[in-house]
Amino acid sequence: MFHILLIFLIYSMTYGANTNWYILARDDGCIDIQIIVRELKLSRTPISPEDFVQMMKERGENVTVDLPIGISPNLEGKLVQVRFGKAKSLLFVKDEICHGVEFGKK
Repeated sequence: MFHILLIFLIYSMTYGANTNWYILARDDGCIDIQIIVRELKLSRTPISPEDFVQMMKERGENVTVDLPIGISPNLEGKLVQVRFGKAKSLLFVKDEICHGVEFGKK
């Protein structure tokens, strides 16, 4: 039983996990998480906000994770703000938040 659970966990982390999270950009709405790999010169694509936090901590960054002010607690786990470095912040959002909603589009 443990082996099946382990295989499922590894599979879900490897395939499809990256498609579950996006970065919410002020002007561009939901963008592919791959953008932070290039911008922050990461060695790989984080699979979740928690994974990104771990990557930043390994770089020696001070990191805080929270729900942005004014956001409904019902969105916890679907929308995560990660603050790191000197006044840097990323807003991770689940794909279900992005689909059908155009953030920042005029």
